[in-house]
Amino acid sequence: MKIFLLILSTIIFVVSGYFLLADFNTSSDTNATIYLCLLIVLMLVCIVGILINLPSFPFNKKKNRPLFYNSYSDKRIKNQTFDKNFKFLKNI
Repeated sequence: MKIFLLILSTIIFVVSGYFLLADFNTSSDTNATIYLCLLIVLMLVCIVGILINLPSFPFNKKKNRPLFYNSYSDKRIKNQTFDKNFKFLKNI
């Protein structure tokens, strides 16, 4: 789903950039100014969508160690200070 959103954001960014360059004129008409501002806002939204979905690719993922330590597992390394604080868990 994230890959689809990244591709969609990129396509919309390119299409809106094309229309921005094609319709760019130096007229001071209010409608043209509003239209160009809306195209710029659309391009900024697409940039945000690309930046959000870009880290989801596999080449950016790193192998991280887990942040949480499961101290209740049978395969755990014994920690005497932890076990001393939680004596009631030894019976379970």
